[in-house]
Amino acid sequence: MARSGRLPRRSSEDIAKALDGVVALVKKHKEGLRAEEIRANLGMEAKEMPRVLKDGLAKKKLRAKGQKRATTYTAV
Repeated sequence: MARSGRLPRRSSEDIAKALDGVVALVKKHKEGLRAEEIRANLGMEAKEMPRVLKDGLAKKKLRAKGQKRATTYTAV
């Protein structure tokens, strides 16, 4: 079961490193991956994902298609 409570504060370098890992993983999958598949492959907690994915979309490193849990992320 997942831990409860807040995550420790992450620096922008930590978030950038996590984003690089996500982009590298998604590039290997031409059809894209859902957030829970990315999380399972990288061993991240569910609470870590939204910030990393949001930054990836904002920096145009990732592209999203779909809604809510069906959203598929692909590398740009």
